[in-house]
Amino acid sequence: MPGEQAPREHAVVTGGSSGIGLAVVRRLMKRGLAVTVLDMQEPPDDVPRAFRVDVTDEAKVRDALDASAREAGTPTRLVTCHGIRGEFKPALELDLDAYRRVLDVHLVGTLVTARSLVAGMLEAGLRGGSVVTISSTTAYGGWRDQADYGVAKAAIEQLTQNLAIEWAPHGIRVNAVAPGHTLTPMVQEMVDQGYDLSATEARMPLGRLCSPDEMAAAIEFMLLDATFSTGVRMPVDGGWTVVGK
Repeated sequence: MPGEQAPREHAVVTGGSSGIGLAVVRRLMKRGLAVTVLDMQEPPDDVPRAFRVDVTDEAKVRDALDASAREAGTPTRLVTCHGIRGEFKPALELDLDAYRRVLDVHLVGTLVTARSLVAGMLEAGLRGGSVVTISSTTAYGGWRDQADYGVAKAAIEQLTQNLAIEWAPHGIRVNAVAPGHTLTPMVQEMVDQGYDLSATEARMPLGRLCSPDEMAAAIEFMLLDATFSTGVRMPVDGGWTVVGK
């Protein structure tokens, strides 16, 4: 009817209660999107819609997305910022239960949330939209003591390319952003406790760590503005991956 406004686009951000995920949430809200957070942690008060969900539990993820759709319309955008730390141990010392959990949260959780959102879109007869998965520069080349986290992130990049091909006929773009060293609250806490970042900063051509908002800006671009990009694996790392030594 004349005068009616089109419904706002609706985005889902996993791990959106803190760090890069929260920065993404705030940027998308400023762009006028309705945003839903899926996280195991409670979000700040300025996040209006959140569900406490383990992203590896597909039934609960679908329930949360269904509930969010009733409130804000079927979501058509997704950023998968959820994750847990690896053990940072040599492969010979890794605990296999902990190893499986790292793979489960990062890789399986990415697949669960992405296919749950896309299934909801298709059931609603919707096309278009996009997914941004979160990889890591640890997915590029070999890293000491990263046989869990780095492997999981490399697998996410492969998954991203596969989904980009599968979902292109539905007009859905799927891209990966690979954050480099970012000054998240967790990293800042380590610095406050005496952790020395000078060697890391010295190796980076830009000479400093990324801020969560800078990282969120790159994710926002891939999610909303890079309308002819799909299957892309984009490092945002201050030049870390181009240094040849």
